[in-house]
Amino acid sequence: MLTSDVFLVAPGGIGTVLETMMIWQLLQVRHLEHTPLILVGKMRPGLVEWARGAMLSTDTPLANPEDMSIPRCVANGDEAIALIRVHHQRWLSARARGGAA
Repeated sequence: MLTSDVFLVAPGGIGTVLETMMIWQLLQVRHLEHTPLILVGKMRPGLVEWARGAMLSTDTPLANPEDMSIPRCVANGDEAIALIRVHHQRWLSARARGGAA
């Protein structure tokens, strides 16, 4: 995972959700940085909304609001590729400047 340039999550079952949450958590605590987490398909926005509702609505929130913006939900592969291209351009620009994207 440490050498991944992007995490693209296609529709899947419980194992896919488990792996998605692990990646989300690693991005949340900054063990991974500057790596997009892109969730593809109709079911993924519901997962993010569930997390937002369940983790931010308690008396003591279990996450920060900005954590809910880590995963980017898209409807299809074309939208995912567009996000990957944007990320790649940022990476190229940062690399040319000598920094991280």
